[in-house]
Amino acid sequence: MMPRTLAGRIVATTVAVAVIAVLAVSVVGFQLIRQQSIAQSRFALRTAAQAVAIASAPSRSRLIARIEQESGGRLEIGVRSGAATGAGVSGIAIALPPRALRQIAASKRLDLRVLDGSRTLLIVSVPVSGGGAVVAVEDVSILRSGPLLWRFLVAAGIGLVVAAGLGLLVGRLIARPLAALAERAGLLASGARGVLEDRPVPPHAVTEVADIHAALAELDAALAQAEGSRREFLLSISHELRTPLAAIRGYADALADGLIAPSDTTRVGGILSAETERLDGFVRDLLALARLEADDFVLSPVVFDIASVLRDTARAWEARARAVGALVDVRTDPGGVTVHSDPHRLRQLLDGLVENALRVSPQGGTVRLSAVAQPEGAVVRVDDDGPGFAPGDLPAVFVRGALRDRYAGERPVATGLGLSIAKRLAERLGAALTVDETTRGGSFVLTVPWR
Repeated sequence: MMPRTLAGRIVATTVAVAVIAVLAVSVVGFQLIRQQSIAQSRFALRTAAQAVAIASAPSRSRLIARIEQESGGRLEIGVRSGAATGAGVSGIAIALPPRALRQIAASKRLDLRVLDGSRTLLIVSVPVSGGGAVVAVEDVSILRSGPLLWRFLVAAGIGLVVAAGLGLLVGRLIARPLAALAERAGLLASGARGVLEDRPVPPHAVTEVADIHAALAELDAALAQAEGSRREFLLSISHELRTPLAAIRGYADALADGLIAPSDTTRVGGILSAETERLDGFVRDLLALARLEADDFVLSPVVFDIASVLRDTARAWEARARAVGALVDVRTDPGGVTVHSDPHRLRQLLDGLVENALRVSPQGGTVRLSAVAQPEGAVVRVDDDGPGFAPGDLPAVFVRGALRDRYAGERPVATGLGLSIAKRLAERLGAALTVDETTRGGSFVLTVPWR
């Protein structure tokens, strides 16, 4: 079973790779070294036998003694006399196998490896001029699998210990910053913000770890900004809701205490109805925004004429326009502009734009609704004679509450939700809602694609 921690897995993986590598190197290396060692021993044995064979008879014994002494007793050299009838070799204490003795007696040269019980013998025979032969024998049992493999296993064990140590070190170096980042992520999940500023994590040289650190820092900043905006929005909407509630409660208390004269009942009822309508508008805005953000806003697209929607919008806002001393004018192509979309949602979008336009329209101003057919789709405009937008306002026009906070006390403002909802509705309809910067006053351009 793999360890659960990253450091443990790195150590386990490093050791596993080291085991596989050591086994592969051991199998191949063992055979190569064994074969090379035997080849070198055979060459040294043949060289020693040839040196004795070409030496003069008086010095041959001294040369044999010196060579055997330098080999540490592993090598024995004997001389077979040419006149001998047997197969014995004088000067060799090792009992040569019968097969080797027969080949020595019959061959001029001999180079073979034989197994003698638990021993491995290299036997070389070199003929001597005038008859006879020099026979050299070396015991190379140390090169057999057992002893040599044991040495490889010892080396492999050392390699595994080193690999485990290096794996543990590397695992800790990599896992330490990840563990610190995981701790910071847990703090973010628990609601803490600015954790990477209050408890910074040292920069890391590993690219992936550095990327996680950067992504977590961006997430931290985005969460802090989003929650700050949400907090400010809730504060502002709470303030807006308290205003009509205070008016409704005041008049309700007055009615309960009998302070409202019968002649004022109609007027007070109108006030209460208007304030209730304001509250209902706030609730509708919040509900619409919640549905848009939850991505559950249902669309019912059909083929319809945008001109009819513009006329219905103008009629719906005619009374409100009269109350503020403004007009709502509609202009469309005579042949109509037919699109495939959701007329109900388009009307909802236009209501938000017209309400915003009437709020800022001056006395005697006009809100103009128009629709023309263009190659890219139906282009609907909502223009007003209000103060318009400053160049610095454009990036925040559709950000909920941004213009409300900026112009509170300077011009009529509402909850700051209308333009945000209109933008989201346009996106859901597949349309594009923008601000025309080239005109005086407020000008919104909605491009509805044909399909």
